[in-house]
Amino acid sequence: ATLASKAMKENSHVISSIANDRNQSVLTALQRFAAEIGHDIQKGRRMKRISSCGEAPNPAEFGRSTRPPLQLKNKETLPHHLLLRHDTAAFVGLTHDSLASVFERALAEDPRRKWDSIYIIYVSDQLIRNFMPWTEENSKARDEVQFDEFRRKKRKSRNELSKLLRKKVELLEFYEITHHCSFFGSWFGWRSPGGYIHVSPSIWGVDVKMCPSMGYTWEL
Repeated sequence: ATLASKAMKENSHVISSIANDRNQSVLTALQRFAAEIGHDIQKGRRMKRISSCGEAPNPAEFGRSTRPPLQLKNKETLPHHLLLRHDTAAFVGLTHDSLASVFERALAEDPRRKWDSIYIIYVSDQLIRNFMPWTEENSKARDEVQFDEFRRKKRKSRNELSKLLRKKVELLEFYEITHHCSFFGSWFGWRSPGGYIHVSPSIWGVDVKMCPSMGYTWEL
């Protein structure tokens, strides 16, 4: 038994060393690639602000919370109910073509509803092609039609949301992800327990609306 235990510890040490070497190798390769494309890992922007209304929160206010560590619990909730419940929300999406209708449902239930801060984050035009679904009829002409449709939906969405929320949100900001995006999601009420997260990883070649998703609630 002693010999078996010793052998297991030695094997675990070998596996751990191999994993560390592999991780270090991957990190080095990523750092080298970042340097080649001129991206500063420490300071490089992953998003660019494209629109902002209202005052930005004071960075000094972040990190002051003394609340207990968050715990995540799987839960499903209708999005417009979350908008009625929380004063802060952020959305990461490809076109957000249905987001305006969600806000409209919330405002239909509470016409005087206002929010503290809403962040709406799109994928830049340069990255849109990475999320176009594959089809058997894929062709260059079809890809261009699909690409133009995504861009049209994105522009329409931003115009609708800007018009709808301009007088309903104290701080309304629009961003574009310009470097890399591997998931989409929405975040509600991150300042106190009761907040909700919904995330969906992107799958290469699959329609983003068909990708799997997970929902979590921050509970004590």
